[in-house]
Amino acid sequence: MATSFCDLPTSITTNILSSLLCFIFLPCVYSVSFQISRFGHDGNILYEGDAVPSVGAIEFNKVNYLCRVGRAIYAERVRLWDSDTGKLSDFSTHFSFIIDTRGATNYGHGLAFFLAPVGFQIPPNSGGGFLGLFNTTTSDSSQNQIIAVEFDSYSNEEWDPPFEHVGINNNSIASVTSTRWNASFHSGDTADTWITYNATTKNLTVFWSYEANPVLQRNSSLSYRIDLMNVLPEWVTIGFSAATGQYGERHTLLS
Repeated sequence: MATSFCDLPTSITTNILSSLLCFIFLPCVYSVSFQISRFGHDGNILYEGDAVPSVGAIEFNKVNYLCRVGRAIYAERVRLWDSDTGKLSDFSTHFSFIIDTRGATNYGHGLAFFLAPVGFQIPPNSGGGFLGLFNTTTSDSSQNQIIAVEFDSYSNEEWDPPFEHVGINNNSIASVTSTRWNASFHSGDTADTWITYNATTKNLTVFWSYEANPVLQRNSSLSYRIDLMNVLPEWVTIGFSAATGQYGERHTLLS
């Protein structure tokens, strides 16, 4: 069974600001698109846990506290596939963020973009490496119906590779595929991120760049072949989740 420092009685931070652009296309049936360049209290975004809008951004965790969780989700449910026709949608999302490790030797734990069932709540004891999405009971279960892309700045030896990484997670806190990523090396730098899904090829792809004028290369970075219709319900919630654990860091997502 997976364990976490945050299951223990337990103070540091994670905050995230985001310019979010999302398109979801269901051929001949349904499509949704939205662009949010400034976050506030207008009802487009629901804030959970410690997450709050701040000067057009979102701060996810209270500064200088350990084992905190914050989430921000799009207020409307999103149709990912159609049960009558069996059609699955393409989708693409783009967001930008900064992670500041604040010069610390130890920091964590990271943030994730996720898709989950409508009404999915923050699980109890889900701080730290669980990133506000799982806990010791749900860390590896097909009943979760969760797909996530994690920017994991702390390696939990029970389920993570032995390095900081970007990973794609299928119903588990353990990534099904991952690649190295160095949060401290890019501390304070802006990361532009694209996550796309091709319903025909079933490829989920993640691309990120710290360049000033990034060139999107969907055949690079990280990808995983998965039929989302077999994992996720027809209607889903999409959002971001961030957590601190034994250590903390600061995240800022820019518009």
